Amino acid sequence: MGSADPGHPFLAVECEDVDGRAARAELVRRYLAAFGPATRAEIAGWSGLKVRDFADGLDGLRILRDDRGRELFDLPRAPLPAGDTPAPVRFLPKFDNVLIDRERVLPEEYRKLVVRKNADVQPTFTVDGLVAGVWRVERGKVVTEPFAPLPRHARREVDDEARRLGSWLS
Repeated sequence: MGSADPGHPFLAVECEDVDGRAARAELVRRYLAAFGPATRAEIAGWSGLKVRDFADGLDGLRILRDDRGRELFDLPRAPLPAGDTPAPVRFLPKFDNVLIDRERVLPEEYRKLVVRKNADVQPTFTVDGLVAGVWRVERGKVVTEPFAPLPRHARREVDDEARRLGSWLS
């Protein structure tokens, strides 16, 4: 690889100058900063790396267990809310990264409703941290389709968030 054009905003780096091990560890840390805590499989699915290629990058991370006993990794100082802290309603766009390999977020019974045969991932909304339905925009309004009846308070939160999203989109 030649030298970088000094007028170009990106600098070229010789491949032999990059510490691959440190780069993979940094990749894991940046992923966890955005999406942690996560399993090895979730990190692998997002990064495209095999677990063995980044396993040493897990050293020094916080290790947790989910309710099924699976090992989760997170940054040592990442905030950790109490287990009974309610998660706010969130609207996720098509192909949102959180849905990739996220068994903790996307219940199996809804997977085929969200990820279609042609790998088209629908925009979804979450209630208490779990995918609870899909959404779309029709005539400038956000329309929601829950997969199951929602409790009254959750329905109210979904409707409020849909109105905020609709205002932002218009």
